[in-house]
Amino acid sequence: MKNAIVLLKEPLFMHWGIDLAVVFLIGLSLFLFYKRRVGKIQKQKDLLETQVKQRTIEIIKQKEQVERQKRMLESEKVKTEKLLLNILPREMADELKEKGKAKARKYRQATVMFSDVQNFTQLAEEYTPEQLVAELDSYFIRFDEIVNKYNVEKIKTIGDAYMCAGGVPIRNKSNAIDTTLAALEIQRSMRELKKEKEASGEQAWEIRIGLHSGDLIAGVVGIKRFAYDIWGDTVNVAARMESSGEVGKVNISETTYEAIAEFFVTEYRGKVSAKHKGDIDMYFVHSIKPELSENEEGIVPNEAFWHYVNLKLYSNINYRHAEKYIIKRLAGDLPKGLHYHGIHHTKDVCEAVERLAIWEGVKGEELYLLKTASLYHDAGFIHSYESNEPIGANLAKEMLPEFGYTLEQIEQVIELIEATKIPQQPKNHLEEIMCDSDLDYLGRDDFYPIADTLRKELIEFEKIKDDEKEWIKMNIGFLSQHKYFTDSAEKRRGPEKRKRIEELKKKLAKMEGIS
Repeated sequence: MKNAIVLLKEPLFMHWGIDLAVVFLIGLSLFLFYKRRVGKIQKQKDLLETQVKQRTIEIIKQKEQVERQKRMLESEKVKTEKLLLNILPREMADELKEKGKAKARKYRQATVMFSDVQNFTQLAEEYTPEQLVAELDSYFIRFDEIVNKYNVEKIKTIGDAYMCAGGVPIRNKSNAIDTTLAALEIQRSMRELKKEKEASGEQAWEIRIGLHSGDLIAGVVGIKRFAYDIWGDTVNVAARMESSGEVGKVNISETTYEAIAEFFVTEYRGKVSAKHKGDIDMYFVHSIKPELSENEEGIVPNEAFWHYVNLKLYSNINYRHAEKYIIKRLAGDLPKGLHYHGIHHTKDVCEAVERLAIWEGVKGEELYLLKTASLYHDAGFIHSYESNEPIGANLAKEMLPEFGYTLEQIEQVIELIEATKIPQQPKNHLEEIMCDSDLDYLGRDDFYPIADTLRKELIEFEKIKDDEKEWIKMNIGFLSQHKYFTDSAEKRRGPEKRKRIEELKKKLAKMEGIS
């Protein structure tokens, strides 16, 4: 009997169970590997985040430190620049920073101002050193603020002396005007301070101020201690103007006067000798001309002031040379006996026409045309006492082209001159101003002394007889028929003129009553 072989197969469910177990084990292994890997990555991530945070904190701290250092450097730079600018003008300081040195410059026209305390040596004895320095400092701080306001450069202080200059280091044409304005304001400030000091029982200081305009050299000297300074005769003459001045006043040289005379009230005060310069004419500057100042107070320049300044600085007309020429010509050629129609009358009309033109709002070169006409309107007296206006007009036509006047402007000047003929018949606004200016004195306080010079002249030239009663009648008649054409002249001169008429009528009535 053959043996039978029986094959027993595993149940199907057991085969799948093993597969599932294997798959499960593999999956579990993969899961555990993944979890472990993820955990490791998470740890690395956490570590990296921690490191990043720490590094970020360090960077922020470093950045803050850098910013602090940067701010400190900027602050120190500002302090250094501010300190440098306290020693040198900005232009010089910038040049030094860029090039390591600053080149000296020559200035053809600048204005130097010196101030000095009156009797400083005696005053100093009454203060302790600390008090003296503090007092000087308080004054110089005021001066610094004022000169800075007018773009005038402080140069240095020497004891109680203060020196500054206009037109350096930046050149400008208005330096004499700017420096004069600064000088006047400094003296006003000193007067105000004097009142305050006296009110509190303290002793007040007073100063002299001197100005001179001319050429100079300016530059930086020194290696360790830089100093901006100026040199030249202009500096020496300015110091001479200061020492020759008076306390509370601004004393200027002739060259400064030539640059500022049209804008300020001045007073000629004689000559002074200066080393290497001979005798120099001096003038006091009292204030801005009323018509060129706010509220006519002579303190603050008004709009007309700056219009006039721009006209002087930038006009093609060289009025000052034209003026100097005709004044010199009149001084040398006018005949004797012109007690009324002398140079003083020409100057008086010129001042009157300037005032009235400004009151009437005239701007630009028309102002110069009016002033030029006033200079030449009586120049004909050089050749003839009768019908002198056409002669003056011909002189203007002959000479004015040399001073930058155009043919059209010269024709206007001639028409203005001819408008002054008596009886006056002006045809336009400028001619009205010219006519009113020529007879401005009729409504002023100085009418009588001026009228007396006219009477004396007419008698000397045998135009009238020496009869006071007839002279009074003539004046009454002339004043009564005369009229001011412009509103400004009528407003400012008309009332006084009418007073003169009444005064003369009373005087005549009294004379006739006696006779």
